[in-house]
Amino acid sequence: MKALYSLITVILLILLLISCKEPDSSSTTKITYSVTRNYNVLIVPDLSNRINQTIHPKPLSDTNIINSILDHIPDLLKLGNRNLNQLDIYKIDFINRGILNDEKFHTAEFEINFLRFKNRLKEASDYKRNFLKSDISTLKKETAKIYSYASMQSSGSDVWNYFNETIHSSLSFQVDTVKVARDKGMIYQTKNKVILLTDGYIETINKTLGYNLNQDLITRVRTEFLKSKSNDLKKFILTNPQFLINKTSNDLKNTDVLVLEITDRSLDSNGVAKFHPTDLEIIKIIWTDWLTKSGVNHVQIHAALSNRQDVYPVIKNFIESK
Repeated sequence: MKALYSLITVILLILLLISCKEPDSSSTTKITYSVTRNYNVLIVPDLSNRINQTIHPKPLSDTNIINSILDHIPDLLKLGNRNLNQLDIYKIDFINRGILNDEKFHTAEFEINFLRFKNRLKEASDYKRNFLKSDISTLKKETAKIYSYASMQSSGSDVWNYFNETIHSSLSFQVDTVKVARDKGMIYQTKNKVILLTDGYIETINKTLGYNLNQDLITRVRTEFLKSKSNDLKKFILTNPQFLINKTSNDLKNTDVLVLEITDRSLDSNGVAKFHPTDLEIIKIIWTDWLTKSGVNHVQIHAALSNRQDVYPVIKNFIESK
């Protein structure tokens, strides 16, 4: 009997040891996450003399484009199957913020900010239902006023320095992770989406090589490309650093850029190219190289739009791009 008790004791000890053994780490359930994106949308107008229709006529004015974007904020809030707790920001940003020093304008009136309603779903719903439309109307009126002011007092446009310095105070790098259960969770990521309204020509008082993309440089690119007998414009430009724009010293990570309303000066009044390669073909390569080197995740470049109905499809495609 004593021997039987001893055997039972040994068996129980073995079973106890087995039950106390740490689980194999390889069998641990891996946490998977569902990603919800919110958007920090910066609408950035170049308020140089390009907005003067008598100097640079174009089918669609900046204010028409901006108004179309603002009118579609309710649609943009639903992108990515989002219904509640959107933390988007829609802001008119300025390349030269000195224009806001005039007492006529107030910075707060150039932004519609849903981040302020974080974790306040009832207030957010109430705002969208009762106040959003009115705020969009106010923002459109303020934008019209600043365009009227800028058309009489051009503020200049240092695009390179905007991306290198000015833009950073308007960027968002917010990432929130919420565990929902042991094996899954949610990541809320804010993506910066920059919609730059410019004609693509970078003409500043800084004449140093690598900071301008003016008509003289474009003509040089075209002339030397044709002289080279090359059939690959992109390769030709990228292997000639004297044609390229210097990357920004500050990284533009987590940022996508849409360069909208490129006005190709190499086309005649009927839209027929006077020269090949066209200004637009050259501008696309140089802008894309510059912004990509500067850390931008995704670059889209569009020629001038012909009517207001074209605006939202372009914006929607850009916002949804990963």
